[in-house]
Amino acid sequence: MELFFGLILVIPFFLFAVGPKLTLTGEGCVSVITSFGKFSGMAQPGASWRKPWERVQTISLQNRSLELAFEAITIDQANVYFKCLLLFRVADNTELTIKRAAFAFAKQEEFSISMQRLIEDETRTYVATQRQAEMIGISQDVVRRIQTNVGARMREWGYSIEDLRYNNIRFDAVVTGSMARVVAAINERDAAENEGEALLNRRTKEAEADGSFIKIKAEAEKLAWKLRGQGLADFRREVAAGINDAVSELQSAGVDPNYLLFFMYTEAIKHVAENAKAGHTIFVDSNPSRPRELMTEMAAFYKVDSITPGASTSERAA
Repeated sequence: MELFFGLILVIPFFLFAVGPKLTLTGEGCVSVITSFGKFSGMAQPGASWRKPWERVQTISLQNRSLELAFEAITIDQANVYFKCLLLFRVADNTELTIKRAAFAFAKQEEFSISMQRLIEDETRTYVATQRQAEMIGISQDVVRRIQTNVGARMREWGYSIEDLRYNNIRFDAVVTGSMARVVAAINERDAAENEGEALLNRRTKEAEADGSFIKIKAEAEKLAWKLRGQGLADFRREVAAGINDAVSELQSAGVDPNYLLFFMYTEAIKHVAENAKAGHTIFVDSNPSRPRELMTEMAAFYKVDSITPGASTSERAA
């Protein structure tokens, strides 16, 4: 009786120990099942049963990131410090790839160290062929190189590189200071060249403007003198026409035309007396014979030669 109750108590514990067990696999993961150290299958996301002697290793299929920090030396012996972000994942969910990702390394830390060293080595090899100035904006050549060389090795381990970004590149303080001075010198040179070009353009425009102004001014003066000459000529013609009309009227009235000259003389004296600024006193010869003498002198001065314009020099002399 006691043996019977003992079996009743032992059998449930035995069944629990050797019976199947429930395994839960998260979304985005697969479970690698080994039986006595040998691969026996995979479990997809969800619940599954496994035997008590089977072991489960969970492999994530999601993207994983790793931040790396290291330094390298350029061909001109400048230390360059890098920080980059690596994005990687299991290449696919096939059985062969999952087995590689699960059994290539004993621990995940060992895989991370190996991957980091490979990327550092490829970056240093590339930087050793470049100069410090070329490292300011590192090209995509090194990224493609790492994706080609390191990516091939990682595919052997069941992983693939999704992306690689160099997000922080810096130099030693001495190198940074010298580069800053070089940039400042280049900026000063460019500023001087720009200022020189601006000054040259301004002076050229000013010279062109001065030339245009001088040309316009000369043209204006030329036109003004021409107009003054035409006005003076017109004035003289009007004066001559007025004198001719006045002489004709005097002759028709039976008055000696020479009186016109005397009237012009007296009008000139009156105009000077009225408009002179230095004084208003004019001394006139009061000799009674003076007006006749003055008319004779003015008539002789304004006398018109009656010889025709086509006459010869001898005719004029005669």
